[in-house]
Amino acid sequence: MGDQRGYFEGVLTIEASGPLLEPFLQACTRRGCRITGLRRLDETTVRFSIRLKDWKTLRSLRRKYKCRLTIKEGKGVPFLYKLMMRRLSVAAAFLAALVLIFLAANTLWSIKVEGLTPELEAAVEKKLTSYGVSPGRLTIGMKDPNDIQQKLLEDIPDLLWIGVKKQGTSYHLYGVKKIRHDTNQDTRPSDLIASKKGMIVQTFIKKGRPLVSVYDVVKKGQVLATGELVEEGEVFVHTEGHVTAETWYRVEQELPLQQILTLTDGTVEAEYHLKIGSWSIPLWGWWRGNEGSYRDENVTTDWKVFSYPLPLNMKRVDHFAIDTGAMESSRKEIEKIGRKAAGQSLLQELEPGAEIKDEKVLHLSEEHGKVKLILLYKVYEDIAETKYISQGD
Repeated sequence: MGDQRGYFEGVLTIEASGPLLEPFLQACTRRGCRITGLRRLDETTVRFSIRLKDWKTLRSLRRKYKCRLTIKEGKGVPFLYKLMMRRLSVAAAFLAALVLIFLAANTLWSIKVEGLTPELEAAVEKKLTSYGVSPGRLTIGMKDPNDIQQKLLEDIPDLLWIGVKKQGTSYHLYGVKKIRHDTNQDTRPSDLIASKKGMIVQTFIKKGRPLVSVYDVVKKGQVLATGELVEEGEVFVHTEGHVTAETWYRVEQELPLQQILTLTDGTVEAEYHLKIGSWSIPLWGWWRGNEGSYRDENVTTDWKVFSYPLPLNMKRVDHFAIDTGAMESSRKEIEKIGRKAAGQSLLQELEPGAEIKDEKVLHLSEEHGKVKLILLYKVYEDIAETKYISQGD
C-alpha cells in the first residue's frame, strides 16, 4: 500500500555527496522525510529515494551540511502527467502548424491585372471584390476562374477579352479593352515579324502573345509575337512591343594612301642638271644613286636676259628619304580613321536606338594606292516590324 501511495505522490531517486552525509540524512529524517533504498556508492556519495514532497526539505538543508544533490530519476503519477502534457503541447503545436499551413496555402494573397487602363483595371478589381474574390480571403468556395472570366465579360461592357488564371495563391488576369473604331490602322489585329536575321537578346511584348525567347535565332519574316491571344484563334489584338536582336553587318571602306607618301625623316639629297633644250647634262650629285626609298621633287630655274628666255636652264632634283616608321604609323592612323568612318556610316543606315556592340577587321590591304578595309560589326537593334493580319484568313 505504501509503494502504491508513493507512486501516486511521486518518487525521486537522489545522489548526495559531501563530508557531512550522516548528519544531513539524520536532519532530513527528523524533519519528516522518508528515506528508502539507501545505498553507499563511495565514502562521500550515497543514493536513496524520497517522496516528491520531501524534495523541498532536502534543498533547504543542503547548504547547511554542504551537500551536493543530483536528481537521477523521477517516477510516479506527477511525472507521467508532466510528460503527457509536454507531448500534448507538442502535438497541439504540430496540429496548429498544419492548420496554419493549410490556411496559408488556401488564402488568396494577391491579384494582378495587366493589359488594361487604370480605370478599367479598377473596375475589374471592384467586380472581383463583389464576387468574393479579394486578397486575404480563402479560395475554398470561390468561383472557378472560367466562371469569373465569364462574369467579368458580362458585367464590364468595355472588355473585349480577359483571361483569368490561378497561380498558387495568386490570381493573374490579362485583359484587352474593346476598341470602338477598328478601322484605325494603328489598332487593327497584327503580328510582329522579324525585319532581318538575328539572335534575340531582349523581348518586351506590351500587347500580344510572344512566340520567341532570348537566344533564339530567327530568320527574316519569322513571327516574333502574334495578336492571336488564344490558340483557337477566337481573339485578335494589335500587337505592340520591341524585340532586340544581335545582327551582323559587313562593311567595306577604302581610303587613299597618297597622304602618307609625303612623310620623310628630314634627309635631302640634291642632284643638279644643266638643261639645253630637251637635253639634260648631269653636273652634281648624280653618283649618289637611288638606293632606298625616296620621294623626288624637281625644281627648274629659268634663265632670262632682258625678259627673253635662254635655251639654257638649271634643274635641281631633291631626293627626300621616306620615313618608313612614320609610314607604318600613318597606315595605322588611316586604319583607325577608316574604322571610325565605317562605324558612323553604318549608324546612319540603322534605325534610331540601334547600338554597335563590337567590330572586327576581316581584311586589311593596300591596293592601287588605297587602303582597303573589310569590317564585321555586331549590332543590337529592334528587328520587330508590324504585319497586319486578317481575321477572315
